[in-house]
Amino acid sequence: MNKNYLTFAYAISGISIIIGLLMIFNSGSRGQSLASAEINRNDGMMDTAQYNMSYEAGINQFLILGGILMGFGLLMTCVLSFVLLLRSKPEAEEELHV
Repeated sequence: MNKNYLTFAYAISGISIIIGLLMIFNSGSRGQSLASAEINRNDGMMDTAQYNMSYEAGINQFLILGGILMGFGLLMTCVLSFVLLLRSKPEAEEELHV
């Protein structure tokens, strides 16, 4: 692997982790904005149970998406670190081929 590819892959994984964390931490306000948009679609009238259900569904959407992005970034970082570790030790490759 080229050094530029590794740098680019680390940048992508770092951005993925940061976006995932931001989505997780802001899920409450995003859920509230989705619920208020649902109220506006219903001409300002909505049952409290429907509002709570819409609010919780919005929160869960952003928690799941943020978790997926953060998990992908962490997995990518671990794999890249493992690849760099194997490439830095030539004797490790010889042991693997035995």
